[in-house]
Amino acid sequence: EGEEKKEGEEAAKIETKNGKKAWSKMTKKDWDRIEAEAENEGQETWKPPEPPQMEFDPTNPAAYIKASKKGKPAMMFATLNEIKDKDTGEMRNRTKEETEEVSFRHKNLMQSGHLDTTPYVIENNQILWTVHDGSRGYEVKSFLMRQPEVKEFTWDSQKTTKDKFVMKEDTDEEL
Repeated sequence: EGEEKKEGEEAAKIETKNGKKAWSKMTKKDWDRIEAEAENEGQETWKPPEPPQMEFDPTNPAAYIKASKKGKPAMMFATLNEIKDKDTGEMRNRTKEETEEVSFRHKNLMQSGHLDTTPYVIENNQILWTVHDGSRGYEVKSFLMRQPEVKEFTWDSQKTTKDKFVMKEDTDEEL
C-alpha cells in the first residue's frame, strides 16, 4: 500500500506542462488503463432518455412532446393517394417507380428548406421517412400533409388524414 502511494506521488511529479505524462514515463498501470479505455471505446452503456428540461405547459403540450423527441431518430410513414390510369381512366395505386419519383421530389423540396430527411419506398404508395432529430418530425408532417400526393401520415402510431389535418396559417403548428 505504501509503494502504491509512493508510485502515485511520483506519477504526479512526472506530468508535463499540459497535464499529460511523457510517453517514456508511463507505468504499466497507465498502459493498462489506456488499453481498457480503448477496448471499451464505442461501447457506451445504454441509458434511458432523459425527460425534456422544460416545464410541462398544459396549454401547449406539443412543445413538451417536441422537446422530448429532440436529438432522437424518428420514423414516419406517408401514404400516397391513388392516381388515374392514363390508359383505362380508372384509379390505381402508383407503381414503385412512380412512388420513388414522388419521394425524390419531396426529399429535394425538404432539403431546400434545410430539413434533412431520408425516404425509403416500402410499398407502392407507401414511403417510410426518417429524420435524425425527432423534433423535426412536426415539420416533416406539416410539409407532407400539404402535398397533393399525400393522403395519410402516420407517426408514433398516430394516423393523420387530410380531412383531419388543419394548419394555422403561415406556421408549422397544427390547430
